[in-house]
Amino acid sequence: MNPGRYLAVGFGLGILMLLMLHLRLETRVRRDEFGPAEFDEKYISYMPHSGLHNQRIALINAAMIALALNRTLIMPELNLGFATYWRPSIPLAHRLDDCVGQSLHALQTKERGKWYLPNCTDYKNYLPMAVDSIFDLRILEQMGIKTIQRRHMQLDYFARYWGIPQDSRNQSMVHQIPDRTRYSVQVLDKPDADRKNIRYERTITFGELAQHHEPFLLFNSLFGSSRLALSDSRWVRAREQMRQEIGLRQPHVMNASLDVVSKLGGPGNFVSAHIRMGDGAFKQLMNETMEQVRNKLIHLSNDDALNQTTLASVVALRGRPADRLARCLQLQPPRHHRFGLIYVSTDAPDPHNTLAHLYDEFACLFSLQDFGDVAKTTIAMDLPLFAPRIPHKDDSPPVITTKGSVLLPLIDAEIASLGSHFVPTPKSTFSSYITNRNKRFQRLYDPSS
Repeated sequence: MNPGRYLAVGFGLGILMLLMLHLRLETRVRRDEFGPAEFDEKYISYMPHSGLHNQRIALINAAMIALALNRTLIMPELNLGFATYWRPSIPLAHRLDDCVGQSLHALQTKERGKWYLPNCTDYKNYLPMAVDSIFDLRILEQMGIKTIQRRHMQLDYFARYWGIPQDSRNQSMVHQIPDRTRYSVQVLDKPDADRKNIRYERTITFGELAQHHEPFLLFNSLFGSSRLALSDSRWVRAREQMRQEIGLRQPHVMNASLDVVSKLGGPGNFVSAHIRMGDGAFKQLMNETMEQVRNKLIHLSNDDALNQTTLASVVALRGRPADRLARCLQLQPPRHHRFGLIYVSTDAPDPHNTLAHLYDEFACLFSLQDFGDVAKTTIAMDLPLFAPRIPHKDDSPPVITTKGSVLLPLIDAEIASLGSHFVPTPKSTFSSYITNRNKRFQRLYDPSS
């Protein structure tokens, strides 16, 4: 494909406007603070949006392009708060510039949830974190991919920290690939790659991207598991490695999840499942999802005759999770599916009520709700956010915190990833993350050894 198609009529003006937005240089900036605009290497970056696991998918897509083009990846911050919407290039840049600072200021002044801007409703719980404070990026280093944490998402970032001038030289220093729709651009490793998802309006190949010699290559959105269509086995293997190896590394998440896993008898001593039901289409499909998960859990066991006396003794402990767990551990490995030790990860606010029929079916089913000490300790935490927001030269960035409750879904995921089998919610990126991490666990850990 001719890369000149990206400058077709209707896109040229948008590209120029977005370029000026990103590279706007404020008059208060002193150039001698940041050094000359000279580059010994080339870079790639993109814009963040959506929920955490969609952000992780975008990170992996960007890392794959960085690997193919031998560029350093400038990673945008991760948002641990509520998912933000995808938007076309220019509106998304404006939202990040206008709304993130407002959200952080509200947290700093204890006015969270009280501020209002008409275009920032989905940023009222935006919680930025440095990427490597949440995810383990060692696989990128092993592959030779260099990474840099972007300091903030304000419009003048490239001018302020990279010294990009606000004049015609911009066009020789930055190449942008804008979005006007959610499925604007699909990246192919070669022209005849198996696209699978043909909703994308246009394509560009690694080879075409490599023809751009500008120091900076900037994408708007890179979300979506089908964003990269790969056919070459080396790229397919590299992406699969990233999907399995880029896992959680936040210290409290790791310690809390291992605490629960040890209580469950250790890695591989239980089956895990994920039931997403709290929002959007998942809420509408929650009954179907629960039935699918139920059937798959049942079929994991070869049932002997059910001992009703034993079942009654376990059910009687429903309100005493520690005692019920101790009894269930005695019944492993189970001789009937109703005694199978199961950990369910879910966004249901009260699993004992919402999933009552599953607790009835599976007497040894547990959720994070049954490990109240872990949840209580986590919620009581004050978690520092990544908020340098352009301090003056001699200033230190303010310490802004949020409650540790944002870590509960991460703990949930990490526990579920260590099951002997994992039953996912179809089409959930949260389930997809756990599936990939469980594949890694299965590959590295043999419970029979």
